[in-house]
Amino acid sequence: MTRPNESPLAKTLTVLDSCVRDRRLPDLPTESWSGWPDAPGVGVSLMATFLWAVKGSVAGGPAQLIDQFGVSTLIHEGWLEDPAVTGFTLRRYDRYVALLTRWATDIGTRPELVEMWLVQRWSARVREARFGSHAAPTLF
Repeated sequence: MTRPNESPLAKTLTVLDSCVRDRRLPDLPTESWSGWPDAPGVGVSLMATFLWAVKGSVAGGPAQLIDQFGVSTLIHEGWLEDPAVTGFTLRRYDRYVALLTRWATDIGTRPELVEMWLVQRWSARVREARFGSHAAPTLF
């Protein structure tokens, strides 16, 4: 809770400033069940994007972008996690980052390209479902 004379953005700015300075999530006390720092107005996707932009890291490796369609592709392919990005705990995000990093290392590319492929794969599946044989070929 903010103090009466404190900016309503104070908590969020403290977290984001710490991410920029330390290139990781801050070790601040959190009231959150999710493990994410208390940064009002900043959800999982935005925090992940910010960490990625400042070249931050989490326990699973270098921070990565996260998109609902990419996660949905992982679930479709057998990843046994909760499908809603908005409900990702920090531990689940760490596992996601570790998976993308491992796949990228195995194929000799960057994790961002793996994430991009997952999202494109989702789009290809949607086109195929909507247009059937008239759709462009899928990505594999």
